[in-house]
Amino acid sequence: MKNLIIIFMALATFAVNAQDKNLEKKAHRKEMKSNLTPEQRVDLKVKKMTSSLDLTTDQQAKMKQLFLEKRNERSGMYKNRKEMTDAQKDEAKKAMLDRRITFKNQMKDILTEEQITKWKDMKSERHSVKRNKDHRGKARMSHKNRLQD
Repeated sequence: MKNLIIIFMALATFAVNAQDKNLEKKAHRKEMKSNLTPEQRVDLKVKKMTSSLDLTTDQQAKMKQLFLEKRNERSGMYKNRKEMTDAQKDEAKKAMLDRRITFKNQMKDILTEEQITKWKDMKSERHSVKRNKDHRGKARMSHKNRLQD
């Protein structure tokens, strides 16, 4: 019986230590991202796209410029959102949708058809992963799975 208690305590200790390391890694990663300048973030984003979409140097330069323009447009948008009326919020949402359409059209001008298809697939995959996690990053259980348990 003593052996079982000792084994249980050892396993519980290992589980707690593993969780702490994962939290430390996430915190470190988040801190590193917060220390980056907007230009550095854009560079990282372009490099990730280059590795996944095989962008040419010309495409890389155009994408970098496009992302920097997008970043500069967004810089002052969210500061006074709480003070806006409903009509102003509606106008801001319409403007955001217009900017999104413009951005997509500019992306289509830069990328090839194959790259656009791959980019859309990556984007939808990223959104589906986000949808399947709760606010703590753990996988959500579907309603059906909850009923079965």
